[in-house]
Amino acid sequence: MRMPYVDTSNLSGRNVAGTLRRFMGYVASHRRPVSLGAAALVAAALINAAPPWAMKIAVDDFVAQSDAAGAIRIAGALVLAYLLRAVLGYVNFYLFARTSQTIVYEVARDMFARLVRHSMRFFESQRTGETVSHLTADVNALQQAMQGQVLTAGAGLVTMLLYLAVMFTFEWRLTLVALSVVPLMVLVSLVTGRMLRVRYRRVQESIANINTAIEENVSGVRVSRAFAREDADMRRFQTENRANLQANLQTTMIESIAHPVIEGLSALSVAGLLAYGGWQITLGEMSPGTLIGFLVFLQIFHQPLTELVRVNYVVQSGLAAADRIFNFLDIPRDIVDAPDAVELRAPRGRVEFQDLSFSYDGHTFVLQDIQLIAEPGQTVALVGATGSGKTTLVSLLARFYDPVRGRILIDGHDLRRLRLGSVRSRLAFVPQETMLFSGTIADNIRYGDPEASDEAVARAAALARADEFVARLASGYETIVGDGGFRLSRGQQQRIALARAILADPAVLVLDEATSDIDTESEFEIQQALVDVLRGRTSFVIAHRLSTIRSADLIVVLDEGRIVQRGAHDDLIARPGPYRNLHAAQFDTPADEQRPST
Repeated sequence: MRMPYVDTSNLSGRNVAGTLRRFMGYVASHRRPVSLGAAALVAAALINAAPPWAMKIAVDDFVAQSDAAGAIRIAGALVLAYLLRAVLGYVNFYLFARTSQTIVYEVARDMFARLVRHSMRFFESQRTGETVSHLTADVNALQQAMQGQVLTAGAGLVTMLLYLAVMFTFEWRLTLVALSVVPLMVLVSLVTGRMLRVRYRRVQESIANINTAIEENVSGVRVSRAFAREDADMRRFQTENRANLQANLQTTMIESIAHPVIEGLSALSVAGLLAYGGWQITLGEMSPGTLIGFLVFLQIFHQPLTELVRVNYVVQSGLAAADRIFNFLDIPRDIVDAPDAVELRAPRGRVEFQDLSFSYDGHTFVLQDIQLIAEPGQTVALVGATGSGKTTLVSLLARFYDPVRGRILIDGHDLRRLRLGSVRSRLAFVPQETMLFSGTIADNIRYGDPEASDEAVARAAALARADEFVARLASGYETIVGDGGFRLSRGQQQRIALARAILADPAVLVLDEATSDIDTESEFEIQQALVDVLRGRTSFVIAHRLSTIRSADLIVVLDEGRIVQRGAHDDLIARPGPYRNLHAAQFDTPADEQRPST
């Protein structure tokens, strides 16, 4: 069945705890640097707890007693403590930053590895812009969250609890006063964090929609210009861009409310401490140094607390991105190697379709009861009207899809019991819609064999009759073809694609209208060259121009997904039937006047 479209832009496939647990799986593989960074952070936190004690001692024991030497000793000890804290801070920051960037790299790696192994069903059911957004905007959001020192903030929670224990030891009454506002701060952070997570997911969704609009406009630029759709395309982009603006403004509004509330609660705790501490000093129940030292402690305590609140907003963005990323990673693959799959080694190229039927949607069959054998070295031509199932048949051979019924055998091995990589590495596919990658002509030809020499690239180009136009280019094989090969004509693109397939030296070659955009003279030259290219290898050739497949060993005529005729050209022309009618239509010859060629 056709894979249903999965909108991963606004679905939450797991709760927050599940997303965090999944993400911690990446963190767990970096236990050592994370542990060392956390240890450095805790050690720095312990050192950071020394100044309040020193302040209390300095005020109550040395300043009050006019002991300048004692105050100087305290100052010197603090300088050493701050230097050591700076070193530990460097260690902590470097280890966490390096680990964070490595985790982002691993997530992006896993996403792309998942992407390139999906079947054609996935790409047919997913929006290109949405897929690109997962690999760009979502990864960037996760990277920004990691750069926002998420790991440091997590370790900061530990140091905050450590400070809290020390504060209780220092002065438990003042600690209770300071903690009176903490529940309100946590409540504000949790509520705004939940609101932000939903809105950040909307931001990511709007970015995906913008990417889709841009991708479709760029890839369909010729159609857009031909139908004068520039204004309509602009309106669509403005709509998506405005939705992105509104989503971002909503997150900004919540952040703008949360920050002053948190700061106001912090100021309220300081005011409460001054009031209560001053009252206790007037009663003689507390020394001035204790209050001053505790105020320093409170500042130190508020630092990780405020950092946690700040990072919480960054974390919500990262959680929204991580949720989308993991939803993307969890989309099932429908074409996978069987557990007992084996390598296809030294194939002879015998291909057999046994009782094969296929449907894209599980209801309407586009191929039914296909029985076909291609012997090693044979050229099989597939002929039929548009929609008869020709391209689908060869797509099954490349295992872009799996049949609903029946099976495909290569040298007697069921295709589903062979390792996918070993099959495709011995099969070359030249589709009708030529795709060239940005880079040079040589790079695109060498895509068929990355290790090929310059001489091998030139030989493949010569066989595809591409060497003549390449020689006329100023940079020759180092000419940049542009995105999608737009600097070359369609005929030139097809020749490069054909050279790429020739260089791969496959056991099975599939040509799907591979010469449809080449002029008649060039097509004749390429057909002559293909005599050498096809010799010794099994080939499937799809062609609407029947003149290009006259010499095929076997011509198979498809109609509405069924094989209705098969045989050599002369045999099929000699008897009434679909092939003879197609030939008559193309060459404007009455079917009853056609004769076999001699």
